[in-house]
Order: sequence, then C-alpha cells, then structure tokens
Amino acid sequence: MINLLPIAEPRYLCPGETHSISRAVHLSRLAAFYPKCRECSHRCESGQLPQLQFPPTDSVQPNAVQRSLFTLEGIRGVYLNELTRHKASEFASAFAHLLWASSPLSGRSDSRDANSKRSIRRTGPVVVVAFDERPSSPDLVTGVATALRRMSCQVIDIGQASVPCFRFAVAHMQAAGGIMITGHGCEPSWTGLDFVGKHGRPISAAGRRAESWPPLNDSARPLSLDDLLEQNEQGTSRPLRQGGTQRIFNATTPYLAGLVKHFHALRPLNITVGCPVRSIRRTLDLLFDKLPVSLHWVDVPQRSRNLLRVDDADVLRLSEAVLAQQTDFGFLIDDDGSNVAVLDDLGELVGPDDLLCLIADLMLSEQPTGAVAIDNAPRDRLQPRLSNRGIRCWLGGWTQSDLWQTMRQDAAICGGGASGRVWLRDPHPVSDAILTLAKLLQVLSQDDAPLSHYRKLNEPICNASNAGAIGQ
Repeated sequence: MINLLPIAEPRYLCPGETHSISRAVHLSRLAAFYPKCRECSHRCESGQLPQLQFPPTDSVQPNAVQRSLFTLEGIRGVYLNELTRHKASEFASAFAHLLWASSPLSGRSDSRDANSKRSIRRTGPVVVVAFDERPSSPDLVTGVATALRRMSCQVIDIGQASVPCFRFAVAHMQAAGGIMITGHGCEPSWTGLDFVGKHGRPISAAGRRAESWPPLNDSARPLSLDDLLEQNEQGTSRPLRQGGTQRIFNATTPYLAGLVKHFHALRPLNITVGCPVRSIRRTLDLLFDKLPVSLHWVDVPQRSRNLLRVDDADVLRLSEAVLAQQTDFGFLIDDDGSNVAVLDDLGELVGPDDLLCLIADLMLSEQPTGAVAIDNAPRDRLQPRLSNRGIRCWLGGWTQSDLWQTMRQDAAICGGGASGRVWLRDPHPVSDAILTLAKLLQVLSQDDAPLSHYRKLNEPICNASNAGAIGQ
C-alpha cells in the first residue's frame, strides 16, 4: 500500500500584514477588488476567476490616491478592506500616547520613606471603550483594548452601548478619554472609531476653531484628530514595562438614572418613534414605562440616512405612521443616538432651526440670562432669528468639538445648528436624542396646543412641500 502525504496548501501574505491567508481568502479578496491586491506580487494568481482583477502590466502603485480614513468627526472605513483589527489597534496606541503626553506626572512612591530614592510608579490614563451593534465591532474592540493595555492604560469596558451612553460613561468615570467602535452615519459594511476626551468632549478635526480658542502652539489646547493622525504616522512605543488593567463596568444603570430627572410634569401624549439602535429602544421603554406618554414604534433599518430631507425613506415611513396612528408627533433617532428628525401631528418635518428655537425658548424661560451656541453652517439665518427673540448666541465653529468647547467656555445653556443635533448642559455639554425628546415633551406639556401650532409661531418654517433638504 502506498502512503500519500498530504499536499500543503499554498499560503499568501498580503502587503503590510503579518499573518498569512489561505488561497480561498486570497481569491475572495481578488474578486472583491481588495486594495492591497494591487500591490501584491501574487495578484496574477487568479485561479478560475472570470478575468484578471489587476492586469500584469498594471503598476504596483495605485492608480488613485487611497482615501483617508479620517473624517471630520472620527475614523471610518469598510471593514477588513480598509479598517482591520490591526489598523484599529494602531490608532488606539497613538491615542494612548497622546493621553500619556497630556497627563501630569503623578503616581505613588514604592516606599513610605520620604527620603527614598526609588522612582515614582506612574499610573496609566483611564480609557473607556465601547462598541455599537454592528457585527464587525467586537473584532475591532478586541484589538483596541489590547493596544490600550499594551500602552499601560487602565481600560474600562462598558460593552455594547449607544454613543450618548458611552460619552456619559467617560464623564461619569472621570476618565482621560474614550474610544467608541462605531460606524454610525455609514452603511452596515462600514465601521470606525470615535474618540472623546475628558468629560466626554468629542475629538474632531482641527483647523476651524473659533477665534476665542487657544492658539495652535498652546499646550492647553484640546486634542484633535490631526494630532492623532500625526502621532499614528510617527509610531508609538510603550511608556512603561508593565501592562495596563481592564475591568468591566455597567454604565446603563447610572446613565438611565441620570435621564429620569428630565421626564417630569408631562401631559398624556402619543408618540411615533423610530430608532435602529436596540439599546436606545430598551432605554426608552424603561423610561416611559410609568409615564403618561405612549410610544408607538416603527421599525427602521441600520443604514445611512439624511434626516434633513423630507424624501428620505425613513422620514417618509415615520410621516405615514404619524398620520395612520394619529399620534401627537413623530420622533426619528439616527444610529448615532444624537441626530433626530421631528415630525408634527400633520406629518410635516420640523426644521432643525425650529426645533432649536423651541427648546431655546423653554430653557431661557428657566434661565433668562443664558445664551445659545450655534454652529457656523446656519448662522446667517439662525443668528437673526435668535437675536430677534432677545436671545444671545455664540458661534460654535464647524465641528462637534468646536460647539462643545464654545458651550463650555461661554456657559451656553443649549446649542445646535443644521444637523438636527441639539446640545444641552447636564452639567457638561451633551448631545443625546433622549434628552432632546424630554425637552420637546416639556414644551408640549405647557398647554394643550399641538406641535403644528408651535411651528406656526416660529416662522420661517420648512414643511413637507419643500422637495429638497431642509436648511440649504
């Protein structure tokens, strides 16, 4: 009898990666036009694919400049094709390096003797990590947490959470910063990373700061995504020999307890609500369990949407549900947990300007000396509206970090702009759709007037007859 030895399956190594892949994965990447295949020496081994994905005469250099993963508010890319666990861990290491550099030199001595010459043992910065409901998120958060521990950080893992709950946890735990694995605002095949600093301050791109901010050479200026990009290109090294720690914390309980105080003195109302995030739906069900307000849920998928357009599929779906169920208004929450679309009792879309004016009137009735922060996009139309109502307003720049910083420095009680995102002080600036809903319910609970009545009092109004995007 002849013994046949098994034939070893060929292995392939993609450019820039440390682990080999099988032939099946190699062919799958070729068929999917994996960007690294263009630079690979094995790109011509296409097996039985119908045609060569990259011709042999193709240059080893890409025909076009590769898209940057950095956006105005975070990092976004297609899972595996553009953003992998290894890539996410590199960004996490760069972020940890920046936190180490910005943290003061503090720690404890190894000896009780005041004259001891032993060095001070430093404790790493506390970093909160969380992830959203996308199937790719657990893979990336594993790489992020591992990288943070390697950089001697104290990791607090709150698990799957919404973006507002994550930012709350960073402020609640008095952490130096946080990383959220999320692809909100993109299609389900995408993923990404959001970064926040102390008190849950969003870390955005730099370059469009308000004039009142510290200059760029000031060491006290807040971190930006530009700093993260520069540090990632320079590389990082371990700050200490010992690794960091990791523990689990349930942030849902204190987050929910902090929301309860905002839902009081409400009249009976019926609301049509749509939200693709399950954790936010569970939170709302718990909050409204003992309130005189009834929620009527509408299923909306996880996808990229534009809540400012009246012809968006989910906005239309919610408008039809409001009219069919005859509810008092509709409330659509985007997958970031902050951006909202509000439809009145007639099924017409309430513009973000009108929504901010309604909430500003309510807040200023409680704090008459307060001010409102607005972003730069709608300032030409929103600033005169607020000024005519006797409301002081501050320009908050272009990014979430700009607006957060303006509210913090100028003590504004609320803020917003063209995005449909409302910011409130609680006590730090926060943008949470659930808090926005609480304020809208308080406005409608002042009397028995419908939401369409308040819209007529806040001219000019954008209604469903407008075919384009609101606020353009």
